[in-house]
Amino acid sequence: MKRVTIKDIAKLANVSRGTVDRVINNRGKVSKDVEKRILQIAKDLNYKKNILASRLASTKTHRIVIVCPDESSDIFWELPKKGMDKAIDSIKDYGIIFDSWKFNLFDKEEFKTQFKKAIDSLPDIIILAPLFWKESLKLLEYAKKKQVPIITFNSEVEHDSILSYIGQNSYKSGYLVGKLINMGLNHRDEIVMLNLAHKATNAPHYSGKYYGLIDYFKDNALDEKRIHLYDVKNFRNEFKLKLFYQNLKKKHPYLKVLFFTNSRAYKLLNLLDEDEINKYIIIGFDTIEPNVKLLKENKIDFLINQNPIQQGFKSVILGIDYIIHKKSTQSKQYLPLDIVVKENVEFYIDETIL
Repeated sequence: MKRVTIKDIAKLANVSRGTVDRVINNRGKVSKDVEKRILQIAKDLNYKKNILASRLASTKTHRIVIVCPDESSDIFWELPKKGMDKAIDSIKDYGIIFDSWKFNLFDKEEFKTQFKKAIDSLPDIIILAPLFWKESLKLLEYAKKKQVPIITFNSEVEHDSILSYIGQNSYKSGYLVGKLINMGLNHRDEIVMLNLAHKATNAPHYSGKYYGLIDYFKDNALDEKRIHLYDVKNFRNEFKLKLFYQNLKKKHPYLKVLFFTNSRAYKLLNLLDEDEINKYIIIGFDTIEPNVKLLKENKIDFLINQNPIQQGFKSVILGIDYIIHKKSTQSKQYLPLDIVVKENVEFYIDETIL
């Protein structure tokens, strides 16, 4: 059942939302007749007062700063933004100011600049996608000195200035991939992990997947030397990417599994013909449109859904809850790792948030 809102009551009472808010929160300056009408409508609709909203409405203005990649850098980042926008819209009437300090996904200097500017603006809290590990650690220390609390999402970094992390457990996602591919491997088959991004060593959300996969092989007495990780920095250049792939085939004649550590599987797969693709077990991440298309065409076998919309939504809600209620938070809030295949992908295209 749809939750009754102040807007619903205002529409039926033919008054503004501000008038309803004053009545519900007992702020006066409303005629007795109007007050009586509003309270009766609220009772008839079984309206339940939103405690968080009333706290927000009655206290000082708060400010939250979001530091994350510009979605024009990569289509994946449209998904966390979608979740954040929904969360922000849900509390738009209650006096919280949101600022976004965006950076180019591939520019660590811009990341450092934007993060530092966000800290120096001294907001109540920063919601951060700490994509560059080394650079993040230095600035997290700076945020600690400035007493600016941080919530991180998508990329897990350990630092005592971080209140909470929301996102995937990268290590477990790599371990999960080990289980998936083990069912279809022969003893000589090779596994190639492709990190279409900056170095995995400076991005724990990538390297964690590698160590998770390695440990699955060790724990199950399999030969982990068959696993090879490659950073592919030139993935935006189609000619160089195709050349890389040709050299990869020569280097690994028993190549059987292509495991993409992020959402960019489509970048390479769209350059290969169907016969080439059918040679491999192919696993990627995230239900973005180009990956879903390949999944439906049987050109990707599995996508691991990291719930990026929920990452964005929950990080904003958690930030609001912290600055208003000063509630202690769970230091890590891992989201489910869903295995998406052609047969169930429709359930994940319009991902639910609440």
